[in-house]
Amino acid sequence: MCCSKAKISLLLWMGLVSICVAAAQAQQHPVATTNYGKLRGVKVTLPNEILGPVEQYLGIPYALAPTEERRFQPPEPPMSWPGIRNATHFAPVCPQFLEDRFLLNDMLPVWFTANLDTVVSYVQEQSEDCLYLNIYVPTEDGRSSHPLSMLVLLIVLQFMFSDR
Repeated sequence: MCCSKAKISLLLWMGLVSICVAAAQAQQHPVATTNYGKLRGVKVTLPNEILGPVEQYLGIPYALAPTEERRFQPPEPPMSWPGIRNATHFAPVCPQFLEDRFLLNDMLPVWFTANLDTVVSYVQEQSEDCLYLNIYVPTEDGRSSHPLSMLVLLIVLQFMFSDR
């Protein structure tokens, strides 16, 4: 079990590095090559003055769907795909109950709950098949001649139960 998690982590990091290295910077719909196949992303200008445009690669599988016989089993690497996979839309999120806004206000930081209506719009499509990554690659449009840092942000919230 530990060994399969290590393999998944290694494959995930190799895929991330492949995306960062292979991303075409000047295209509106860049294509990146991963260990599992090619991805078509989209170049997006962010709505702020500090950050430059980024390439978004959304809904990238990092493990097989944990459904049916794979439910409650260690993750397995994803299957490779033929051709170019469209990575321009968010994948379904893991099942979660968001109707109890009071509970959410207790669990989440203020900056998150202040935009809860926006967040709720992103979690409408839910599925047990939810093991996907969203990767944002800075392009800098040639403004930077030095290597850029990479930040991996994993948000893990604890499970809470309430009988209210």
